[in-house]
Amino acid sequence: MTTANTATPKTNSQSDDLSYQIEALRADMSKLMATVSGDLSDGLDEAGRQISQTSRDARKAATDTVAEHPLAAMGIAVGLGVLLGLIARKG
Repeated sequence: MTTANTATPKTNSQSDDLSYQIEALRADMSKLMATVSGDLSDGLDEAGRQISQTSRDARKAATDTVAEHPLAAMGIAVGLGVLLGLIARKG
């Protein structure tokens, strides 16, 4: 019976230690999630800025090309219109 008395405090100690480790793990996971969330948010913001800049550059390049070659732009537009019209008629 002496063995049973010494096993109970050891089990409680192990239980408390496990509870402490679980709480420490939760705190660490919370910190990790906050860090990852912040990094992800920063990365998405930067990607959005790059996409926005790329679209502005593409729009400017297209506008400049049309201004430099208006007849070619009209020919392309008419060709695409005819092609889309033929596709729509068949569908």
